[in-house]
Amino acid sequence: MQTVLAEEFIGTPEGEKAKEVIAKCVHCGFCNATCPTYQLLGNELDGPRGRIYMMKEMFEGKTVTGITMEHLDHCLTCRACETTCPSGVRYSELVEVGRRVLETKVERPIKEKVVRWGLKELASNPAVFSKVAAVGYKVRPLLTESLQELLPERKAESLPLPTRVHQRKMLLLDGCVQPTLTPQTNIAAIRVLDAMGITLVRIEKAGCCGAIKHHMNDLEGAQEQARRNIDAWWPMIAGQQADAIISTASGCGVQLEHYGDLLAGDAHYAEKAR
Repeated sequence: MQTVLAEEFIGTPEGEKAKEVIAKCVHCGFCNATCPTYQLLGNELDGPRGRIYMMKEMFEGKTVTGITMEHLDHCLTCRACETTCPSGVRYSELVEVGRRVLETKVERPIKEKVVRWGLKELASNPAVFSKVAAVGYKVRPLLTESLQELLPERKAESLPLPTRVHQRKMLLLDGCVQPTLTPQTNIAAIRVLDAMGITLVRIEKAGCCGAIKHHMNDLEGAQEQARRNIDAWWPMIAGQQADAIISTASGCGVQLEHYGDLLAGDAHYAEKAR
Protein backbone atom coordinates (compact mmCIF):
# COMPACT_ATOMS: atom_id res chain seq x y z
CA MET A 1 0.00 0.00 0.00
CA GLN A 2 1.55 3.31 -1.07
CA THR A 3 1.76 6.13 1.44
CA VAL A 4 2.43 9.73 0.42
CA LEU A 5 3.77 11.27 3.61
CA ALA A 6 2.65 14.73 4.65
CA GLU A 7 5.48 17.25 4.73
CA GLU A 8 5.67 17.20 8.54
CA PHE A 9 6.53 13.48 8.48
CA ILE A 10 8.98 13.37 5.59
CA GLY A 11 12.40 12.32 6.87
CA THR A 12 11.19 11.70 10.43
CA PRO A 13 11.72 8.31 12.15
CA GLU A 14 7.96 8.00 12.73
CA GLY A 15 7.04 8.85 9.15
CA GLU A 16 9.64 6.60 7.56
CA LYS A 17 8.74 3.70 9.85
CA ALA A 18 5.04 4.10 9.02
CA LYS A 19 5.73 4.26 5.29
CA GLU A 20 7.94 1.16 5.46
CA VAL A 21 5.40 -0.95 7.38
CA ILE A 22 2.30 0.19 5.48
CA ALA A 23 4.02 -0.56 2.14
CA LYS A 24 3.81 -4.30 2.89
CA CYS A 25 0.04 -4.31 3.50
CA VAL A 26 -2.00 -5.75 0.60
CA HIS A 27 -5.45 -5.16 2.17
CA CYS A 28 -6.22 -8.91 2.26
CA GLY A 29 -7.82 -8.82 5.71
CA PHE A 30 -6.35 -12.11 6.93
CA CYS A 31 -5.28 -10.17 10.02
CA ASN A 32 -8.91 -9.66 11.05
CA ALA A 33 -9.36 -13.41 11.38
CA THR A 34 -7.10 -13.50 14.44
CA CYS A 35 -7.77 -10.03 15.87
CA PRO A 36 -9.70 -10.35 19.17
CA THR A 37 -11.19 -6.85 19.02
CA TYR A 38 -12.44 -7.32 15.47
CA GLN A 39 -13.93 -10.69 16.40
CA LEU A 40 -15.66 -9.16 19.41
CA LEU A 41 -16.85 -5.86 17.94
CA GLY A 42 -17.19 -6.71 14.25
CA ASN A 43 -16.13 -3.20 13.24
CA GLU A 44 -13.64 -2.82 10.38
CA LEU A 45 -12.01 0.06 12.26
CA ASP A 46 -11.40 -2.23 15.23
CA GLY A 47 -9.32 -4.62 13.16
CA PRO A 48 -5.69 -4.23 12.02
CA ARG A 49 -6.61 -3.45 8.41
CA GLY A 50 -8.96 -0.63 9.42
CA ARG A 51 -6.45 0.78 11.88
CA ILE A 52 -3.74 0.70 9.23
CA TYR A 53 -5.97 2.75 6.93
CA MET A 54 -6.57 5.29 9.71
CA MET A 55 -2.87 5.60 10.48
CA LYS A 56 -2.07 5.87 6.77
CA GLU A 57 -4.47 8.81 6.50
CA MET A 58 -2.92 10.46 9.56
CA PHE A 59 0.60 10.20 8.15
CA GLU A 60 -0.69 11.58 4.84
CA GLY A 61 -1.94 14.68 6.64
CA LYS A 62 -5.64 13.90 6.97
CA THR A 63 -7.53 15.15 10.03
CA VAL A 64 -7.65 12.78 13.00
CA THR A 65 -10.17 12.89 15.84
CA GLY A 66 -11.07 11.22 19.10
CA ILE A 67 -12.72 8.47 17.04
CA THR A 68 -9.34 7.59 15.55
CA MET A 69 -7.86 7.48 19.04
CA GLU A 70 -10.70 5.31 20.34
CA HIS A 71 -10.13 2.63 17.71
CA LEU A 72 -6.35 2.63 18.23
CA ASP A 73 -6.89 2.43 21.99
CA HIS A 74 -9.01 -0.69 21.48
CA CYS A 75 -5.98 -2.49 20.06
CA LEU A 76 -4.49 -4.88 22.66
CA THR A 77 -1.10 -4.96 20.90
CA CYS A 78 -1.30 -8.74 21.23
CA ARG A 79 0.28 -9.16 17.77
CA ALA A 80 -2.02 -12.06 16.88
CA CYS A 81 -2.56 -10.35 13.51
CA GLU A 82 1.13 -10.69 12.69
CA THR A 83 0.87 -14.48 12.88
CA THR A 84 -1.62 -14.64 10.00
CA CYS A 85 -0.35 -11.84 7.76
CA PRO A 86 1.01 -13.40 4.54
CA SER A 87 2.94 -10.22 3.72
CA GLY A 88 4.78 -9.98 7.03
CA VAL A 89 3.36 -6.59 8.04
CA ARG A 90 4.94 -5.57 11.37
CA TYR A 91 1.71 -4.08 12.66
CA SER A 92 2.94 -3.67 16.24
CA GLU A 93 5.73 -1.34 15.08
CA LEU A 94 3.24 0.75 13.12
CA VAL A 95 0.69 1.06 15.92
CA GLU A 96 3.47 2.06 18.31
CA VAL A 97 4.54 5.08 16.25
CA GLY A 98 0.95 5.78 15.21
CA ARG A 99 -0.25 6.07 18.78
CA ARG A 100 2.69 8.24 19.72
CA VAL A 101 1.98 10.70 16.90
CA LEU A 102 -1.77 10.62 17.52
CA GLU A 103 -1.19 11.55 21.16
CA THR A 104 0.28 14.87 19.98
CA LYS A 105 -2.65 15.61 17.69
CA VAL A 106 -5.72 14.71 19.76
CA GLU A 107 -6.35 15.97 23.30
CA ARG A 108 -7.63 13.32 25.67
CA PRO A 109 -10.41 14.10 28.18
CA ILE A 110 -9.12 14.84 31.70
CA LYS A 111 -10.75 11.71 33.11
CA GLU A 112 -8.94 9.54 30.57
CA LYS A 113 -5.65 11.22 31.35
CA VAL A 114 -6.07 10.53 35.07
CA VAL A 115 -6.98 6.87 34.52
CA ARG A 116 -4.07 6.33 32.14
CA TRP A 117 -1.68 8.05 34.53
CA GLY A 118 -2.86 5.76 37.32
CA LEU A 119 -2.34 2.65 35.21
CA LYS A 120 1.04 3.82 34.00
CA GLU A 121 2.47 4.91 37.34
CA LEU A 122 0.78 2.53 39.79
CA ALA A 123 0.56 -0.72 37.85
CA SER A 124 4.20 -0.45 36.76
CA ASN A 125 5.43 -0.02 40.33
CA PRO A 126 5.28 -3.42 42.12
CA ALA A 127 5.72 -1.93 45.60
CA VAL A 128 2.91 0.59 45.18
CA PHE A 129 0.65 -1.87 43.39
CA SER A 130 0.97 -4.43 46.18
CA LYS A 131 -0.09 -1.84 48.77
CA VAL A 132 -3.08 -0.71 46.72
CA ALA A 133 -4.07 -4.33 46.11
CA ALA A 134 -3.76 -5.10 49.84
CA VAL A 135 -6.44 -2.50 50.53
CA GLY A 136 -8.56 -3.99 47.76
CA TYR A 137 -8.32 -7.48 49.23
CA LYS A 138 -9.46 -6.22 52.62
CA VAL A 139 -12.68 -4.85 51.16
CA ARG A 140 -13.05 -7.58 48.50
CA PRO A 141 -16.09 -9.21 50.17
CA LEU A 142 -17.92 -5.88 49.91
CA LEU A 143 -17.25 -5.42 46.20
CA THR A 144 -19.54 -6.36 43.34
CA GLU A 145 -18.88 -9.64 41.56
CA SER A 146 -17.38 -7.90 38.54
CA LEU A 147 -14.91 -6.00 40.74
CA GLN A 148 -14.05 -9.12 42.72
CA GLU A 149 -12.96 -10.75 39.47
CA LEU A 150 -10.25 -8.09 39.18
CA LEU A 151 -8.82 -9.36 42.48
CA PRO A 152 -8.63 -13.15 42.13
CA GLU A 153 -8.53 -15.19 45.32
CA ARG A 154 -4.98 -16.00 46.33
CA LYS A 155 -4.21 -19.57 47.30
CA ALA A 156 -2.22 -20.10 50.47
CA GLU A 157 1.22 -21.54 49.73
CA SER A 158 1.76 -24.79 51.63
CA LEU A 159 5.13 -25.95 50.35
CA PRO A 160 8.45 -24.19 51.00
CA LEU A 161 10.51 -22.86 48.13
CA PRO A 162 13.51 -24.93 46.99
CA THR A 163 16.71 -24.14 48.87
CA ARG A 164 19.16 -25.90 46.57
CA VAL A 165 21.55 -23.76 44.55
CA HIS A 166 22.38 -25.24 41.16
CA GLN A 167 25.32 -24.48 38.93
CA ARG A 168 22.96 -23.43 36.13
CA LYS A 169 21.19 -20.16 36.89
CA MET A 170 18.62 -18.00 35.12
CA LEU A 171 17.30 -14.56 36.01
CA LEU A 172 13.62 -14.26 36.92
CA LEU A 173 11.65 -11.13 36.09
CA ASP A 174 8.90 -11.15 38.70
CA GLY A 175 6.56 -8.76 36.91
CA CYS A 176 4.57 -5.88 38.38
CA VAL A 177 1.18 -7.33 39.25
CA GLN A 178 1.86 -11.06 39.13
CA PRO A 179 3.59 -11.35 42.55
CA THR A 180 0.51 -9.74 44.09
CA LEU A 181 -2.39 -11.22 42.11
CA THR A 182 -1.05 -14.66 41.15
CA PRO A 183 2.09 -15.29 43.23
CA GLN A 184 1.75 -19.04 42.69
CA THR A 185 2.77 -18.60 39.03
CA ASN A 186 6.36 -17.57 39.70
CA ILE A 187 6.59 -20.02 42.60
CA ALA A 188 5.59 -22.83 40.24
CA ALA A 189 8.23 -21.71 37.74
CA ILE A 190 10.89 -21.75 40.47
CA ARG A 191 9.92 -25.30 41.46
CA VAL A 192 9.76 -26.64 37.91
CA LEU A 193 13.16 -25.26 36.95
CA ASP A 194 14.65 -26.41 40.26
CA ALA A 195 13.55 -29.93 39.35
CA MET A 196 15.42 -29.47 36.05
CA GLY A 197 18.59 -28.43 37.86
CA ILE A 198 18.25 -24.69 37.32
CA THR A 199 18.11 -21.99 39.98
CA LEU A 200 16.00 -18.92 39.25
CA VAL A 201 17.60 -15.77 40.64
CA ARG A 202 15.57 -12.71 41.56
CA ILE A 203 17.39 -9.39 41.29
CA GLU A 204 15.85 -6.88 43.71
CA LYS A 205 16.79 -3.81 41.68
CA ALA A 206 14.98 -5.10 38.57
CA GLY A 207 11.48 -3.74 38.15
CA CYS A 208 8.81 -3.23 35.50
CA CYS A 209 9.79 -4.46 32.03
CA GLY A 210 8.48 -1.19 30.56
CA ALA A 211 5.54 -2.66 28.62
CA ILE A 212 2.87 -0.65 30.41
CA LYS A 213 4.52 2.71 29.80
CA HIS A 214 5.42 1.66 26.27
CA HIS A 215 1.79 0.85 25.47
CA MET A 216 0.73 4.12 27.07
CA ASN A 217 2.93 6.04 24.59
CA ASP A 218 5.51 6.95 27.25
CA LEU A 219 8.55 5.92 25.22
CA GLU A 220 11.08 7.66 27.45
CA GLY A 221 9.60 6.07 30.56
CA ALA A 222 9.75 2.61 28.98
CA GLN A 223 13.34 3.16 27.88
CA GLU A 224 14.34 4.25 31.39
CA GLN A 225 12.80 1.12 32.90
CA ALA A 226 14.63 -1.03 30.34
CA ARG A 227 17.94 0.64 31.20
CA ARG A 228 17.36 0.08 34.91
CA ASN A 229 16.70 -3.62 34.36
CA ILE A 230 19.76 -4.01 32.17
CA ASP A 231 21.88 -2.34 34.86
CA ALA A 232 20.43 -4.68 37.49
CA TRP A 233 21.04 -7.83 35.44
CA TRP A 234 24.29 -6.88 33.78
CA PRO A 235 26.76 -8.08 36.46
CA MET A 236 25.43 -11.64 36.14
CA ILE A 237 25.06 -11.44 32.36
CA ALA A 238 28.53 -9.99 31.81
CA GLY A 239 29.99 -12.53 34.21
CA GLN A 240 28.26 -15.34 32.28
CA GLN A 241 26.54 -16.40 35.48
CA ALA A 242 23.04 -16.52 33.95
CA ASP A 243 21.95 -18.60 30.96
CA ALA A 244 18.74 -16.69 30.26
CA ILE A 245 16.12 -14.27 31.55
CA ILE A 246 12.80 -15.89 32.42
CA SER A 247 9.37 -14.25 32.59
CA THR A 248 6.13 -16.11 33.25
CA ALA A 249 4.06 -13.18 31.91
CA SER A 250 3.80 -13.23 28.11
CA GLY A 251 3.54 -9.44 27.85
CA CYS A 252 6.77 -8.99 29.79
CA GLY A 253 8.49 -11.63 27.67
CA VAL A 254 7.56 -9.85 24.44
CA GLN A 255 8.78 -6.54 25.84
CA LEU A 256 12.13 -8.06 26.85
CA GLU A 257 12.58 -9.44 23.34
CA HIS A 258 12.24 -5.90 21.98
CA TYR A 259 14.77 -4.20 24.26
CA GLY A 260 17.15 -4.19 21.30
CA ASP A 261 14.70 -2.13 19.22
CA LEU A 262 13.67 0.02 22.17
CA LEU A 263 17.25 1.11 22.90
CA ALA A 264 18.67 0.90 19.38
CA GLY A 265 19.44 4.62 19.39
CA ASP A 266 21.14 4.61 22.80
CA ALA A 267 24.91 4.48 22.36
CA HIS A 268 25.46 3.24 25.92
CA TYR A 269 22.80 0.51 25.99
CA ALA A 270 22.20 -0.59 22.37
CA GLU A 271 24.77 -3.39 22.48
CA LYS A 272 23.72 -4.59 25.94
CA ALA A 273 20.05 -4.57 24.96
CA ARG A 274 20.65 -6.97 22.09
